Amino acid sequence: MTFIYMHCKLNSKMEGRIVEYIDAQKIITSICLEEKKGKVRLLNINNREIVLSKSRICLISKECLPLNQPREVLLEKLRAEIAKRESLAKEIDVLALWELLVSEGGTYTPRELAEFYFPETTSSAQESAIFRALFADRLHFKLRGNVFEVQSQERVEEILTQRTKEAEKKRKVEEAASWFKAVWQGEKVESPAQAEEYIKVIKEWCFWRDEAPQAKLAREILEKAGLNTEDQPFLLLVKLGVFSKHENILLHRFHIPTQFSDEVKAAARILINSPPFFSEKRRDLQDVYTFTIDGPETKDYDDALSLKKDGQYYLVGIHITDLSPFITQGSPLDEEAKERGTTIYLPDQKITMLPEGISEHLASLKKGGPKPSLSFLVTLNKQADIIRYEIVPGIIKIDRHFIYDEVNNLLTEDETFNILYQLALKFREKRLKQGGLVIALPELVFSFSADQVVDIKQRNPEQPARVLVAEFMIMANYLAASFMYEKGIPALYRAQLPPRERIMNGTSQDLFVLYLQRKLLNRSVLDTKPGFHHILGLDKYTSITSPLRRYLDMIMQRQLIHYLQRGEPLYAETELSFLIPHFEEIIHRTGVVCSRRIKYWILTYLKQHVKEHIDAYVLEETTRGYRLLLPEYLIETELLGAKGKFQQGDKIRVRLDVVNPTKEILKVVLA
Repeated sequence: MTFIYMHCKLNSKMEGRIVEYIDAQKIITSICLEEKKGKVRLLNINNREIVLSKSRICLISKECLPLNQPREVLLEKLRAEIAKRESLAKEIDVLALWELLVSEGGTYTPRELAEFYFPETTSSAQESAIFRALFADRLHFKLRGNVFEVQSQERVEEILTQRTKEAEKKRKVEEAASWFKAVWQGEKVESPAQAEEYIKVIKEWCFWRDEAPQAKLAREILEKAGLNTEDQPFLLLVKLGVFSKHENILLHRFHIPTQFSDEVKAAARILINSPPFFSEKRRDLQDVYTFTIDGPETKDYDDALSLKKDGQYYLVGIHITDLSPFITQGSPLDEEAKERGTTIYLPDQKITMLPEGISEHLASLKKGGPKPSLSFLVTLNKQADIIRYEIVPGIIKIDRHFIYDEVNNLLTEDETFNILYQLALKFREKRLKQGGLVIALPELVFSFSADQVVDIKQRNPEQPARVLVAEFMIMANYLAASFMYEKGIPALYRAQLPPRERIMNGTSQDLFVLYLQRKLLNRSVLDTKPGFHHILGLDKYTSITSPLRRYLDMIMQRQLIHYLQRGEPLYAETELSFLIPHFEEIIHRTGVVCSRRIKYWILTYLKQHVKEHIDAYVLEETTRGYRLLLPEYLIETELLGAKGKFQQGDKIRVRLDVVNPTKEILKVVLA
C-alpha cells in the first residue's frame, strides 16, 4: 500500500483506505467506511465508528481494502497493519535522519523523509513509521500541519534543557510529596537532601498562595501528597517543627522582620559603646523635676512631663526623647527604622522599630543620667489656654517613673497630678468644642500561659492618668505642627475628614455608640500641607511624640531639632512628599497585621468556650441575617437567618457554634 497526502489528492475517494489522524496527542489508525460532504466515517481498532472532518486526516493509503468483507476480517487486517507500522517505527533512527538534514533545514513530507531514509521504493508502512517515529520523538522535527520542520541545533538544545528541567521537577514533586505524606502520617523517615528547598516552597505557599514564586510546584507537591486542603500545608509545617502552632503568617506575608540583621546589631553595639556627645546647643533642664507615666511593662520611655507654677500660670514641660544625636540620616540604623516604620504591638509579641539596646536603654528616658530631649515648654492658664510656648532642644534628667494605676490613686492627694489632669480635661474640652470626638473604646488585654490564651479583659482608656498623658501628647503634636507651619519648615501633617455621619457629640459612655461611630470615621491622611483633623478638633497636627516607636515621628523630630539648632530644615518638602506612600503602606500593613492577630487570639480563646452563651449587639440587618458585635471582645460576626426579628442596637444572646482561628471562622446561633 502507498500513502498519499490529503492536500495532494483532495478529490480522491477514501472509502476502504487506511487513514491516520491525531487525537489527544496520539496517532489513530482507522479504515474509512464512507466519505460524504467533507466528513468521513471511520472504523477504528476497537470496532467503533466515528465521524471526523476530512481536514483532520494526516495520511491516506493509496490502495483500498474491499469493504464488502466481514468486519472481523477488516479489523484483523487493520490490527496487522498497525503492528507492522509500530514495529517499523521502533527501527527508525531519528537522530541519524536529523543529522542528515539539519544543515539544510526546511520542511518535508513524510513521503520525502521516507525516501531519504529508505533507499528502495517506500511503502505506506514505511511512511507511517517515519511519521510515528518523528511524532513520538518531538525533539528533532516539529510537526506543522502535515509536514515536518527540521529543528535547528540551538532549538534541539533548548528542548533538551527544558526536558531535563521537567524531569528534575517531576523527580522533586515525587520525592517531596512522598516525604510530606510520610511526615503527615506520623512515619519516621529520613529527610531528603533537598528538604530545605521543599520546605521553602510550602512556606511560601502558606504566605502567598497563588502569588508565591513557586506556586505551581507547591500545588503539584501538595496534590500528589494529598495535602491540598486550606489548612493542611500550615499544619504540615507545624509537624515538621518549621512553624509553631500559632505561627503569625502575616509577618512573613508582609516581609516584616522579627530579628535585626548582623549589620544593624553591630551598628547598635558601636553606638551604645561609644555614644555621641549631645550637650551642645541645648537648654539644661536637669534641675526641673521630671517624671514619666507609663504602663508597668514599659521599657521604651519616650515621653516625660514636668510642672512648675508661675504665678497665676502653669509651665508644663512635655519632654520627648531626642533621637537625633543617635540615629543620623542615612545610617544603617536609620534605614532599618525607615523600612520597619513602626514598633508593632501584638497580643503575643512586640516587634521593635529599633534594637532594644537603643529603644530601651540608650535613648529611653530612664531614671538617672542626662538625656537629650525635644522639650515643649508650654505656659497655660487655669482654663488650659496656651498663653505662650517654647520648643527647645534640651537636656533632662528623669527623677521618677510612675505607672498609670499609681497616678490614678495619687490624683486626689498629689497637687502636680491633679493640676495636670484638670488642665488635660480642659484642653480636651476645647478640642471637643471645635468638633473633636473621643472614641474611647476599651483596650483588650490578653493573658497567656505558655502559648495559650487564658483570659481576655478590657482596659478602660479613660483612666485619668491615661487621659492626662494622651492630652499633653496631643498638645505637643499640635504645637509642633503650628510652629513648623508658622516658620515655613517643611513637615508632614495629619488630617482627617469629618465622619461620614455623626451619631455622638464629643464622647459617649455607650460602647455600642462608640463602636458605631468608629465605623463611620474617615481614615486620616498625610500631606505636606496642614488640614483640619476633625476627630482631634485641631486645625494643624503632626506626629512627633513617639520617635522610639514611629519613623514618621523620628524624622519630624529630626527636622525640628535641625531647624532649632542650625536655623534651617534638614528635609525639603519634596523629600517628605516622596515618603508619604511609604508611610501609608506602613500604616496599612501594620493595621492589617494587628487587627488580624488580635482576631486570631480572640478566636483561639473563644474556641475553648464553644457552646457557651454570650451577649451580642445587632449592628445591621444583612441579606443573610444580621451583623453582630460581641461587645466583650469587640469582634464582629454574622447571625444567619432570623430576618425581621431585630433592630439595630438590640442586645441579644447567642451561642458560640463554630470557631476556627486559622480560617478566621466564627459562627453563632441564637441562644
